[in-house]
Amino acid sequence: MTPPILGAPVQQALLPFLALDAEARILALNEAAATLYGRPAAGLIATPFAEVVDLYSREKAALMVAQAMAEGVTYDWELNHPRVDAPPTLVTYTAWIWRAAPGAPLAVAAIGRPIDAATSLAGQLAATNQQLEGALLQLERAHTALKAAQVQLVRSEKMRALGQLVAGVAHEVNTPLAFVANNLDFLAESLQALRDLHASYHDLVADTPGLAARLRAADDAAGVEQIWADLDELVPDSRDGVARIATIVQALRVFARPDDPGTQAADLNAGLASTVRIARASAQAGVVISERYGQIPPVVCNPGQINQVALNLLTNAIQAIQGAGEVVVSSSCEDAMAVVTVSDTGPGMDEATLARLGEPFFTTRPVGAGTGLGIAISRGIVERHGGRLEFDSAPGRGTTARLLLPLGGPLTQ
Repeated sequence: MTPPILGAPVQQALLPFLALDAEARILALNEAAATLYGRPAAGLIATPFAEVVDLYSREKAALMVAQAMAEGVTYDWELNHPRVDAPPTLVTYTAWIWRAAPGAPLAVAAIGRPIDAATSLAGQLAATNQQLEGALLQLERAHTALKAAQVQLVRSEKMRALGQLVAGVAHEVNTPLAFVANNLDFLAESLQALRDLHASYHDLVADTPGLAARLRAADDAAGVEQIWADLDELVPDSRDGVARIATIVQALRVFARPDDPGTQAADLNAGLASTVRIARASAQAGVVISERYGQIPPVVCNPGQINQVALNLLTNAIQAIQGAGEVVVSSSCEDAMAVVTVSDTGPGMDEATLARLGEPFFTTRPVGAGTGLGIAISRGIVERHGGRLEFDSAPGRGTTARLLLPLGGPLTQ
């Protein structure tokens, strides 16, 4: 396809404008875009768009082009562009489909608006958000790749290779994540000090009308009130992004290399009662949790790990109920086993779903709402305790999960 010729108004525009083909390669761009990307316009033709954004923005850049091709137009895609010896430039893009000429292949046009990250804390924090979002997209794509690989690796000797891969991904993400989390904590602590300092300026000039008026005018020109409002939203949003990534990383690390269990004779009913209290706080309105504990002698186990399994079963039961319903937690003894049962009145599962329950990365929840590791991790914990997990379910009659542990017996190593 011959690179389309941009009209003079577009060429002379102060905002970056470019055209991309369906493979996200640059077809044409104006001088503002070439200046932003730090290379001559002629040398950028046929260059993949991903090469002019930073590592954290590449997944988002590909998604922007794909969404524009699929939906016709897409808005507010914030991408970072690297600069030599300077912080990256954050640009927000609007993209839409177009044709260079009648009958020509579909292409994507995009116009950007640079946000100067050096002028405000809000801009700096927004840039950090883009890095978090990019890292999260990469991690979610890694999960998808691991899910495809685990079909052949689950319950085989090759599972160890998957564990090493998962542990490596978790380690690589965890180190930069700690830097971001610490920086966010520092920023959150500093914001109030900055607010107080800003307020003190107004107090100092309150008795000098001329200076007070000039300070208020400067505030209005800079949009100080909007900056404070943006920061109030951006800090929690960034922390939420960090928490989401940390939750996934922790689950991956536990799945790949669980801690050695420390064992003791534990009161299983007491652990269940405390776990129910935690789960009850997260239950939606209309869900009732009933407790029916039987007489059980002390069980040799790692109490923390068994409580983790019980919490996972309880959480799954609560989230399975749509609207009002009941979750019943009970305990009893069967032969030489302690049995914990968690039943719910949810919609239940068909045989195909039940057969896959416990596969690593398999989840019945919407995308982004679960990692698909809960039951897999729980099954591994229970098997190391010499026990087993059983599930019984059918559409329309809810699900019953049974946790069976040997009474006072040694753990299976």
